[in-house]
Amino acid sequence: MDVRWNSTYLMLKHLIPYISTFSVFIGANYGLVNGQPLLSDGHWVVAEKMMEFLEMFYESTVVLSGVYYPTSPLMLHHILDIAQHLHSKDNDPLLMNIVTPMKLKFLKYWQNITLLYSFAFILDPRAKIRGFHNVLQLLAQTICTDYSTYFSEVRTELYKLFNKYEAKFGAVRLQRQSQVAGPTGKKKQHGVRSLELLVLI
Repeated sequence: MDVRWNSTYLMLKHLIPYISTFSVFIGANYGLVNGQPLLSDGHWVVAEKMMEFLEMFYESTVVLSGVYYPTSPLMLHHILDIAQHLHSKDNDPLLMNIVTPMKLKFLKYWQNITLLYSFAFILDPRAKIRGFHNVLQLLAQTICTDYSTYFSEVRTELYKLFNKYEAKFGAVRLQRQSQVAGPTGKKKQHGVRSLELLVLI
């Protein structure tokens, strides 16, 4: 099927380890066609290169289709990986004709990153705001897009969202802190920390 690239990848993945076996079988049963073997070494080179090219997309699809773990914090990681993968094939004579329309389609859907994925990435303890800034810089270099305004927008919107939660649940947090106060009356370091501690450190 022309539109099922993932089935093409899986077919090639299971085929490539048996190149020599298939070559012998085809040579023995079909011989030469117009003086040339039905499948030449050049055909196998193309097959291997296509499998390597599609592998990144297959792995991202599998990871982002998971149901037993959160996938939204992983989106920016894979967006960056795919952007760099496409960029690395710009000058490949075999792939450049298909990479160009793929890059246009990629920019159509992913050049403007939704706030949901940005928030999820920042709230991941492994990334936070510094990691988000680094990812935007790498993505900007790869697809030639300026994300400086977007970074400021995300930061502003994140603080707005935090203030809404603080207005709604701040009283509950203060009450909880007073309940865990020590015998000297000093509050222990429990409860919700500030937004700066959550996303900046």
